[in-house]
Amino acid sequence: MRRQALILFCVLAAAGCGHWADLNSDAFVHGDATQEQFERDNSACMQKAENARSYGIAGVAADNVDKHAIFNRAYADCMKAKGYRESDSVRHFWRDYDL
Repeated sequence: MRRQALILFCVLAAAGCGHWADLNSDAFVHGDATQEQFERDNSACMQKAENARSYGIAGVAADNVDKHAIFNRAYADCMKAKGYRESDSVRHFWRDYDL
């Protein structure tokens, strides 16, 4: 019984952690932009979000949720500012985490 409880706990813990991840280009629709432009904008926003994360947690012992929240907020703001809209397939999943 203890072994089954431990296995269940590990499975649930692993499943829960999977929801806290960085957004990527799959979260946005490129619309009228060419694939090359979308990739350039995506790379620029990824770099901007990574910079925001590194400055946001410098010197602070943040957990993974905080790290992903900082990255996702900066990435989404950057992509929206460039005119991209969120993909319907992933829209709002990260808002459950108050990002």
